[in-house]
Amino acid sequence: MQRWKFGWLAFAGASALAAGCAHSSPPSELTAARSAYQEVSRSAEGRERPADVAAARAALQEAENEYAESSGSVKTRSLAYVALRKAEIAEARGQADLAAQQRAQAEQALRQQQEARSQTLTKQQEEERARYEQQRLQYEQQRQQYDAQRQQEADRLRTAEAQTRQQQEAEAQRMAQLNQELQQRTQELERERQARLQAEQRASTALTQLQDKDVKVREEARGTVVTLSGSVLFATNATDLLPAARDRLSDVATALKESKNPLLIEGYTDSRGTDTYNEQLSERRAESVRDFLINQGVPSDRINIRGMGENRPVASNATAEGRANNRRVEIVVERNVAGAQPSRSGGVGGSGAQPPGASDKESGQNAQPQPGGSGTEPKPHGAGIDHQSPAPDQGTGGSGAQEQAPEQPQDHGE
Repeated sequence: MQRWKFGWLAFAGASALAAGCAHSSPPSELTAARSAYQEVSRSAEGRERPADVAAARAALQEAENEYAESSGSVKTRSLAYVALRKAEIAEARGQADLAAQQRAQAEQALRQQQEARSQTLTKQQEEERARYEQQRLQYEQQRQQYDAQRQQEADRLRTAEAQTRQQQEAEAQRMAQLNQELQQRTQELERERQARLQAEQRASTALTQLQDKDVKVREEARGTVVTLSGSVLFATNATDLLPAARDRLSDVATALKESKNPLLIEGYTDSRGTDTYNEQLSERRAESVRDFLINQGVPSDRINIRGMGENRPVASNATAEGRANNRRVEIVVERNVAGAQPSRSGGVGGSGAQPPGASDKESGQNAQPQPGGSGTEPKPHGAGIDHQSPAPDQGTGGSGAQEQAPEQPQDHGE
């Protein structure tokens, strides 16, 4: 029996040491419960009440397990408190048992004395009775003290239960409040989503109404794409908006303000000129469109630009008409997906199709499409420039116009 107890104590000590290494300092309730159990398990009172000591040990083990899983939980302190009280109860009951044994022994000794002294003098009998009465009074006093302790313990347990109920009710109220706030926030988000959808629908309708030969509107996976012909926006090799472009962009800006979606402005050129020049020119033109939209009241934080140069052609660069179609500016009203960020790099421009001869360079004369050819692969995205020759007067042409190339007459179709 003793070896079993000492073995369990060694296990409990090791568990406490491991818990101390893995967690912060144990709560005072758990420390007190450990100490109370160790004392009662070694005491004579504990040997008198092995069942109560076993109950205290089980309660302490449960508290240790909870502490190992969650050192700072309220449940750890509650279980430790229960283990402490069970150890105290085992000690108190053991004291009562020892007192009862003492009483039985005293009574037996008294009977023996009475029998042995039955023939003694009356004075001796009275003295013996007095001694017995004194012992009885002491036992009664002990019993009353025990009853008072038991009542005090019951009061403490009732107080602890009341506090636990109050904490549970407070937690339930807090969770109910959180649920209510969550529902309100969900309703607000739904209202915002509906408002965004309505704004997107209004913007899409307004943009569709602007569609004509110079403004094309189409829906793609990335959003609504508004394509403006380069001949309407800019003079040849220029980045300043033409008067007619300002009128058309004013209408576009009015439609774009209907939505709060992110905007991506992409500038494109035909394949004539160097990559670097085309990328720079297409980006400057995208900047001009962006600045105009900002002046018209479109928030700047909604707008990003990208110069695509000659990438993503929508027609063949082998003809003047094809090159004019490739010199364009596209405004993408991006899908307003929750958590999505505005596009800043890489994306699908134009129709995504690459016609034959789309990548042919025109450095002074038109490149003829190869028989059966499908065009070369698009060039990597640059900072955004028209790939024209770096001559001072180069730029995008309009519908049916050709970009100016070195030593080649310019068709001013813009």
